[in-house]
Amino acid sequence: MIFTQKQLFQGTTTVALRAESLYVCKRNAQGVATLETEVPYEEILPVTAVEQRRLPVNQLLLTGVLLAFLGYEPLRSWLATGHGSTSLYGWALVTGLNLLATWLRFEQQWSTFRLQTAHLVVTLAGRPWQRRQFRALATELERRTKAYLRDEYGQVNPLGFIEPQLRRVAWLHELDVLSTREAQALSTRLTGRRGTDTLTSMGQELESPYVN
Repeated sequence: MIFTQKQLFQGTTTVALRAESLYVCKRNAQGVATLETEVPYEEILPVTAVEQRRLPVNQLLLTGVLLAFLGYEPLRSWLATGHGSTSLYGWALVTGLNLLATWLRFEQQWSTFRLQTAHLVVTLAGRPWQRRQFRALATELERRTKAYLRDEYGQVNPLGFIEPQLRRVAWLHELDVLSTREAQALSTRLTGRRGTDTLTSMGQELESPYVN
C-alpha cells in the first residue's frame, strides 16, 4: 500500500508499506529527497492516527471584512461604469494572494494528518478528500505490523531457552499482538505452569503447579 501526497512549493511525501518495514520519503519541489527512512515493523507499534484542524476564525473574519471594505468602492465604480480601474485590479490581486496564502496555510498549518509510531512521526496535509485513504493507511499499517510480528515472533519452542522466549511473549502481549489468553497459553507451553503467581499455604510461598 502506497500513500502519496503533493504539496505546492513543498514537494511530495510518499508513505509505503513494504513486506518488513514502513518506508517514508519526502522530496522537495525539485524532486530531491530531503528525508528517506525505513523503519522495521519491530519498531512501529503503537500506531496513532491523529487529525488536527485549528482554524483562526477571528483572523479569517477580520481579513474578509477588511477586503470587503477595500473593495467596496472599486466594485461599485465598476458596476456603475462597466470599466475597471487600477484600484480594482490592485484589490483583485491582493484578494487573490490572500486566498492563495489562506489555502497554503490551511494545508500546511491549520489542517493536518499525523501518523505517529514508536519512533517516527509523519505530518501530512489534512485534505478532506484524503481522509479515508489516510485512515485506511493507519489501519493497514497496524494490521500488517501485528501480522508480521505474530508470524515472526509468535512461535515458541519448549526445548529452547525459556527466559528469552518468555520475554518475547510478554513483549508481544504488551504491544497487543497477542491476547492475554494467547500469551498465557504460550507461557504455559514454555514453563509447564498455568501461571507465574506464587501460591501461599500455611504462611509459606509455594511454586505454581505444573501441568501434567
